[in-house]
Amino acid sequence: MNGSTSASSSSAAVPAGSRLLGEQQDWMADAECKGQTHHFFAPHGEQAEAREQREAIARSICVRCPVLLPCRDYARRHREQGYWGAENDDQRLEARRRAQRYRLVPSADPAVAAKV
Repeated sequence: MNGSTSASSSSAAVPAGSRLLGEQQDWMADAECKGQTHHFFAPHGEQAEAREQREAIARSICVRCPVLLPCRDYARRHREQGYWGAENDDQRLEARRRAQRYRLVPSADPAVAAKV
């Protein structure tokens, strides 16, 4: 997650351009990234080296964040853009693809297969 504030009166981190549209999630108030939007969203025309540097800074913020997992889950569910929960867009896409593959693979265990 990153940290611009939304139109709500809360001081929680809400990314500028996010799909939240003023909604707040409870965990956002505890986000480490508040006020650091520039580390979490790519400027137009960003080069690969600059992206790597920016994302390394974002990652260092995310890994010490107490709400890393709810942030990551939120971004995956809502297909957010930018760096959220220590993942960039490509990493979230790969996680979605991986999850889809696992959902489509039938279990070899008959007890598990019966529950599906």
